[in-house]
Parts: sequence; C-alpha cells; structure tokens
Amino acid sequence: MSATIKNLANGQLASSKGTLYTASEVTAIAKSIILVNTNTSSETVNLYYKKSGGTSRRLIPQDTEIPSGYSLTFNLPITMGSADIIEGDTTTASKVDYVISGVEIS
Repeated sequence: MSATIKNLANGQLASSKGTLYTASEVTAIAKSIILVNTNTSSETVNLYYKKSGGTSRRLIPQDTEIPSGYSLTFNLPITMGSADIIEGDTTTASKVDYVISGVEIS
C-alpha cells in the first residue's frame, strides 16, 4: 500500500454542477479545497460529495458567497472510495478557480 500526498484536482468551476475530482481505483482523502473568485463581482459557490452510485450531498451551505478578489479555504477531510466524486458550481462559469489537495492511497 502506498500513500501519495498530492494536488488531487484544479481548474475553474462551471455554472452548472460538474465533477471536480473522482477517486479512481484508489482510496483518497480530500484534505482541503481552495476557491478563489477572479471575477469583478461576487460569486456564489456550491460544493458536493457524491458516493459512487449515490446522491450528491452538500459540503458547504447552499450558495456560499465569495466577494470579488477573495478566496475561501475549506479544510474538510473527506474519505473517498473508488468512483466517489466531489462536484461544484458557481454563478458565472470560469470565474472561480479551485484547488483540491489531499492523499491518494493505492
């Protein structure tokens, strides 16, 4: 068994719920999620955890607001099995950057 500390995923949130990270054939622990609003106006964001074959469940309050130029860091250790996913969305596509850091165990 091998544990690798790594950047699990990074990119920009879409304006509709989409997959940010999928634990593929490994056990993973998402340790932190950083969101940065690059827009000139406030953005609302949503983050979800979805167990393989299950239903999306909120990780943060619905429509959490990030003011222009600000960031939010969520230290949410989430244990994930194979095919579990983290999803997210924002008000305006490509205006909120994200980085998910954690550990993959294979």
